[in-house]
Amino acid sequence: MKLKKLWIPMLIFTLIGGTAKICDTLLNVYGNGFIFHSTVCNGIFIISAALVLIIGWVMSFMDRKKNIPVTASKNIFCGLFGFIASVTIIGSGLLSFISSSPNIVHCILSILGGGVLLFESCVSFTGQNGMTKVPLLSLAVPVWCCSRFMLLFTEYTQKSILATEIFDIIAVAMLLMFLFYQSMFFAGINTAAAVRRSTVYGMVFITLGLVVSADLFIKMFMPSLAVEGIDSEIVNLTLINILSCIGDIALCAYAFLFSHVNMKAAEAYLIAHPENEADDEESEEEPPEKEKPEEKIPEKEKPEEKSSEKEKPEEESSEKEKPEEKKPVGEKDVHPVEAMLVEEKSETKND
Repeated sequence: MKLKKLWIPMLIFTLIGGTAKICDTLLNVYGNGFIFHSTVCNGIFIISAALVLIIGWVMSFMDRKKNIPVTASKNIFCGLFGFIASVTIIGSGLLSFISSSPNIVHCILSILGGGVLLFESCVSFTGQNGMTKVPLLSLAVPVWCCSRFMLLFTEYTQKSILATEIFDIIAVAMLLMFLFYQSMFFAGINTAAAVRRSTVYGMVFITLGLVVSADLFIKMFMPSLAVEGIDSEIVNLTLINILSCIGDIALCAYAFLFSHVNMKAAEAYLIAHPENEADDEESEEEPPEKEKPEEKIPEKEKPEEKSSEKEKPEEESSEKEKPEEKKPVGEKDVHPVEAMLVEEKSETKND
């Protein structure tokens, strides 16, 4: 499995892009303003995430024809981080519900999505997938993430374009794609494709989510300095924001372990069944098989050859029958004894 090694470029580009973004937050935002001095840093960060996505899709394309019947696997750490993420999601929903201006729909979806994620984390504890009995329920987690994405997008449209960074929106979008294919896996729908795509989007989410969460922590715990002419982004130190950051970090760890466990199971299956490793070569040899009708054309002439072969014995038999044809009386072959008897009879008659 080529996709099993995606964590290596993910780690490299996370360190490169994350270092650039954190330096931008520490050195530029608090003092000079990130609009005029952080374009290069932000560009490095977004290009790093884009490269992880491109490399992941290339690896997934190379593994697309391999038969990988992956099922739920047991992993305590994966279940632990899934449990932490589900608790933070439920807690954020409850805190939003008791706030001054709650969004009732988002609160309900948060509680429901956190509960389903808690059930899915129990699958990692036990190794038995009970979501196949209620596959539609697995959609509750991506629906919650979609609601979060819409609220975040609406919030950002109300701010100045120069003062906002859309990295957290992109991170939530990658999280949405990861949770969608993760729900397909737990529902038992096209598990091979779901595992590959959840791995790709999960690694991209890790690259973005870890850096964005660290950036938010810095902005919450460090005093923000007002910059003239720039509406600097200020993140309030609230319990909801803290839970959101902790939940995102836990989701990053959960996405990494979920992808690692599934890729490890797929690799073990391919080692146990090496014939599936050659699926790409067999698929390349399929076109010549389609040319068989052209090869059958000379085979159609075989009956004619057989018929000609059948005619040959008939000709030989006809040639053998020719000697059996009756000859004229005078041309008959006479036995010597009969000739002697005929001569004796003719002599007696003469006497």
